[in-house]
Amino acid sequence: MEDIISSSAGLAGSQVHGDPNTPLALLDDFLDKLYRNLTELEHQQTLSDFFKGSPPKWISYYIAEEQNTPLVRRNGYNDVIKQIMKCQERRRTVSGIKLHHHPGSGGSTLAMQVLWDLRKDFKCATIKPVSTETAVIADHIIKLFEEGGPNDQRTLLLLDDNSSEGNLMENLNMEIVKRGISADVPVAILLNAKRKLTNMADGPLNLKNKLSREELRNFALKEAEMKLSHSDEELKLFHGFNLMRNNFSKKYVANLSSIKEIKDYVKRNKTACNTELFSVLALLNSYVPGSFLPLSRCQDFLNPQRTISEQTTGEMTTLQDPPHMIPGTNMALQIPPDTNTVHFKKDMEPFMNLMVMFSRDETKSECVRLAHPMIANECLKILAEAGITKGEIAKSFLESCKPNEPPYMVKMIKSLLIKRETMEDHQEMFSRLILDIKDDSDLKMCEELFEIATTTFEKDAFFPQAFARFLYIVLHEFDEAEHQACKAIARDPQNSFLRDTLGQIHKKHLRMCIYSGSPAPKILKVAELAIKAFREEEEAAENEQDPNTSNAQSKKVSHTFNCSGLFGYIQVAKYIFDSLTKIDQRWYDVLAGKESICVLPEAEKILAYEDLIENLQHNVERKHAFFESYLIYSKPSRYKSELSHLQDDVDICYSRYLLRHSKPARSCHSIMDRSFPGLFSCLNRGFSSSFLERLTEYARKKHEERMSDVNAAMNYILSNIVLSNKDETSQVLRTLTALRGILWRFVEKQNLYQSPEFFLLVLLLFWPDVKHHQNLHYSIDLGSTVENMKTAFDQKYEKHLRSRYLRPLFFLGQETGLKRLVHSWKVHNVHTKHRKNPKQRRQTWARLDWGNGQLWRDSGIQKLLLRVRGVFRKQQLFAYVEDKEIAIYSDQAFVLYQGPASFFLGFTIKGPVAYDLRFEHDSEGTQEDKFMESQTHLNHCRPLPTCYTCAELQDPVHWEQLHPEVWNEDGDFLMIGSETQECYRISSPAGSYECSVTGLRWVSDSEVILMYHFTDWEPYIEDLKRMQYEPFGPLIDITIVSGVLNEVHLPHFACLGSSPSLNDQVRVLDVQDSGMFLETCELTHFHAKLLHPTFSPKGFLVRTGFPVKVHCEVLIYRTLIAHLTLHIYLVPCDPKMIQVVDKQEKEKDAVKIPKPGPERSLQMRSWYKIETKKENERFSSKIKPERLKLRHSPIKYSEIYIKSAQDDFELHLINEENKSIWDVEIRAEEYGHTSSFPDRPRDPHKEYAVWFVNKHRNALIQRVSLVTPIADDLKSLLGGEKYSIITKCTTPQEQMRKIYFFLSGGQKIEERFYLSLLKNEPHLVGELAEAEAV
Repeated sequence: MEDIISSSAGLAGSQVHGDPNTPLALLDDFLDKLYRNLTELEHQQTLSDFFKGSPPKWISYYIAEEQNTPLVRRNGYNDVIKQIMKCQERRRTVSGIKLHHHPGSGGSTLAMQVLWDLRKDFKCATIKPVSTETAVIADHIIKLFEEGGPNDQRTLLLLDDNSSEGNLMENLNMEIVKRGISADVPVAILLNAKRKLTNMADGPLNLKNKLSREELRNFALKEAEMKLSHSDEELKLFHGFNLMRNNFSKKYVANLSSIKEIKDYVKRNKTACNTELFSVLALLNSYVPGSFLPLSRCQDFLNPQRTISEQTTGEMTTLQDPPHMIPGTNMALQIPPDTNTVHFKKDMEPFMNLMVMFSRDETKSECVRLAHPMIANECLKILAEAGITKGEIAKSFLESCKPNEPPYMVKMIKSLLIKRETMEDHQEMFSRLILDIKDDSDLKMCEELFEIATTTFEKDAFFPQAFARFLYIVLHEFDEAEHQACKAIARDPQNSFLRDTLGQIHKKHLRMCIYSGSPAPKILKVAELAIKAFREEEEAAENEQDPNTSNAQSKKVSHTFNCSGLFGYIQVAKYIFDSLTKIDQRWYDVLAGKESICVLPEAEKILAYEDLIENLQHNVERKHAFFESYLIYSKPSRYKSELSHLQDDVDICYSRYLLRHSKPARSCHSIMDRSFPGLFSCLNRGFSSSFLERLTEYARKKHEERMSDVNAAMNYILSNIVLSNKDETSQVLRTLTALRGILWRFVEKQNLYQSPEFFLLVLLLFWPDVKHHQNLHYSIDLGSTVENMKTAFDQKYEKHLRSRYLRPLFFLGQETGLKRLVHSWKVHNVHTKHRKNPKQRRQTWARLDWGNGQLWRDSGIQKLLLRVRGVFRKQQLFAYVEDKEIAIYSDQAFVLYQGPASFFLGFTIKGPVAYDLRFEHDSEGTQEDKFMESQTHLNHCRPLPTCYTCAELQDPVHWEQLHPEVWNEDGDFLMIGSETQECYRISSPAGSYECSVTGLRWVSDSEVILMYHFTDWEPYIEDLKRMQYEPFGPLIDITIVSGVLNEVHLPHFACLGSSPSLNDQVRVLDVQDSGMFLETCELTHFHAKLLHPTFSPKGFLVRTGFPVKVHCEVLIYRTLIAHLTLHIYLVPCDPKMIQVVDKQEKEKDAVKIPKPGPERSLQMRSWYKIETKKENERFSSKIKPERLKLRHSPIKYSEIYIKSAQDDFELHLINEENKSIWDVEIRAEEYGHTSSFPDRPRDPHKEYAVWFVNKHRNALIQRVSLVTPIADDLKSLLGGEKYSIITKCTTPQEQMRKIYFFLSGGQKIEERFYLSLLKNEPHLVGELAEAEAV
């Protein structure tokens, strides 16, 4: 019932500075213009179209709000709101949120609902689906933010499902810095709604074609509401709604009456014009979700004579005249259908029930599509059964296309034929349609489709490029592939990526020649073609952003530098070496430059390739030098790393040509000859200390031989720094003072044209050691050095490294001398050496995410690196260096802040960069809010079990309970209700403490900061079975951020009173990089004690089969499914297990009924029967299953169903001896009363409070007048800063919207809000409650 966002979503609203060409469509100030132009009938028709499957429009949300009949929100709604709140609270000028959704899953509907609901708090807009450069979009965003002056600086909330989010954020940040914008709120939050056809992992921001129980219940309630205003026949046609109501069931789609009706029609009318049009729409909507055809184009299919006439006269059918518009907007009034529409519906009558018509700005015409992608998929099956294949449909559609198709139509055709789906670990070879036709073994049809598109769109380069790829990859027709690739290049000669296709064709041909055993002349002939293509690609890439070329300003510059030509050359050179040396060993000397081709028996046949052969070694050396800096200094992005084979192929090829058989006269290369980046990379390549010492001595000799050579001096200095990070006691190391003296001779020359590597060494060696008060004895301007380094970087690397993430190379450490210069490999090594998580162990230096907050909270790193102080002023960060301020970069997104800061100082090849940036004067209100949120998010203090079996055991130590903060796995403070991995952080002085959430205990003699989180036993279960141990407590991964622990006490649920000899049967699992180990421990009442612990995932174990009783809990949840339904869990006292159960049930809107657990420990792996009783008599109920097994995993529950529950009753747990070992009373007040709407809670308890404030949101915002007293009641939960924001609003409506904006804090604050409403607005609450009861 959605999936394509209209450019203005039905309404343009006001334009940025009145610019009609703005790429933004705003929502402000449209309601008055809209309302007076719509009738009640049009209200009804608009929603009906939406439920049938038309794209969402703002008018749909307006009508739903006016009629107090809100659209059903998918579960991701609250998560998106929370993410927006998090972005709003973080001090970053631009933030991005990605909402991935399956086509037709309601993703666009949800995103637009979020914008609609937040339109008073943000300046909301959508980014139109037009081909506009991101720099232009960024400019309009800045203008819109500044519109209205300082008094109306609201954050922009932008919905974007079209442009490149990363490029737009980068351009926005650059423009903000350029203009020096400093505001009190973020400039923009980009909500990027991206359709994904592939499988997605479960997650709150991944919207799938699968509904939860709660969502299904909400759709059922909406259906009941819709039945009051729509007939059954109308409801049957609401395919968009009904598909979601039936949980995207394929069976439901197949059984649709409309589907069955068209089966016979299609078989009887295969060649009919309406069948042809319907088949095209089905193909487009199946393979290009959100696609459509304008009505005028549909009429061309239904009236082919008109199209023939137009082609004969050379006149192109124009789109329909714009429909009647609402004054001041671009929204069409619902006017009586014109003749064309009536005729169209009549011609398409057999299919109309499966189709929807809607308006869309870029067509200025009615548009047509099928109601849902799943319906389109089913229709394609029916068409195939009738003998109408996908290939034939696509061919028919392409043959109807004309060279001057509008841009949106060309985009759809490219999505159909060219767009390749990106999977998690690869990209598909071709589009989904081409792959499906290929799988049907119709390769000839694939050729025909590419041929038609290439011929029709004779100026477009991408169709012949895709055709060429298919020809060489699938058909191995290299000559024709070359022809098509050259055709693509001719259409866009400046595009280097098109030239890569030609190179790949020849490279593939070369490999096939090698595999088939072709002779050397044939191999060299094809290799020469490949090398020529890659060389031309390299030249085109260099010219794509060359400021010295005359036409640089008019070119469309690639966002990233295309290095495929360079890498293609490396691969071809490697193939040449490997294949020719396999044919004849004498090729080793020829390719290495030791001999000429005359020594070869086929010399005469290969004379034409002599220049190619002689230049191979030099070109490989040059390209290897490029990749050394390219791959070492940078990576594709912060989150993405280079493919490993790229570095491997470069190294292997270099070794073949320049190391293995090199002779002094030609290359003078040995394994000791290394460039600056090559020396730097020695540590992450794993070279030994002895090799690094030899390397350092070799560099010393080279420097002494060429004292005036700055590069020799730089290599010698760098080799000392690298060696000191591997072995700080090496005897060959020079002192930092000596190295400064070597470099100073070149610094004194004041040569501004040095390399960025030179200035890097200047900064490293001459950055003052303020901590140890060491005088430099050198006068150097670090500010100028930073500027010079930036200039040198721009000249040498900017073109090639543009848009890539620059890795930190070195950091300032806490030590003195050379030990102060910390190689980034050493930071990685400290961070990962104690990591046990398999994901963390895969974090090689090349893959490390340097922006991850968790990295910088590692206690080892905090001890290693020096924290530098500085100041943030006007979008620029400065580091304090003695009495000066040095401008540096920040690794984090641009932040909204003015004032003192601290950070770790790193150095990239561009200059100094701040990592782990912290601001030192956060307001007290903000800190208070964080504390309140963390306390609201956590449960109250974790109670210890009450067990009579071990009651005589006492704990002699007093443990002070502390409440931890909750962070996510990246080390950021966790928002309330977040679905991400919870990581607890706590700071404590010397003493004995217990975490109130996890039960973890620790003892320390000094202040410590800990971070820890629960982790899963699952990866270790099989190994534990072999060791014959099983878990008897949670597995906790602990990290010491700072300080030292004397003891750590891990929680367990074993009952010591039941097994006095348990000490010999228990161990603690210790997961190390080298494997799993078992440690002995000392048992206390509820914990396992370890002295002087090392830190890794640790958990308590008991030998398998040993008879031991455990402390356990009975968890009871009341669901909201039907009548009285309870879920009963019997679980050990494991806080991780209890958290998992609680989360599962709350996701289903179940309400916990807290009851005390068994008073004695129970036998593990025993079965227990559940019974219900009333006044000691059996009570009528359905219990499935009747028995539960007490075990650690898997977690199972028993369901109790009572149809007409009205009174109190008892729950009993019966052991295998038929004795009741636990019983509790379930009171009627605790489970509430049922009603005609069993899914709607009717009792004034907590769950009803939450339901009430969400159900009546719109009415409460408009009608509550006493907002300030309500805010007073909420202040202790909101915090001072949010309370101040609410009270500063000028109207009650604005105040209420702010309260709702902050209500995402969880159930507790919603409950208090409801109680405050009862107190301050009792009559309004009563009126709304009575209305819902009618």
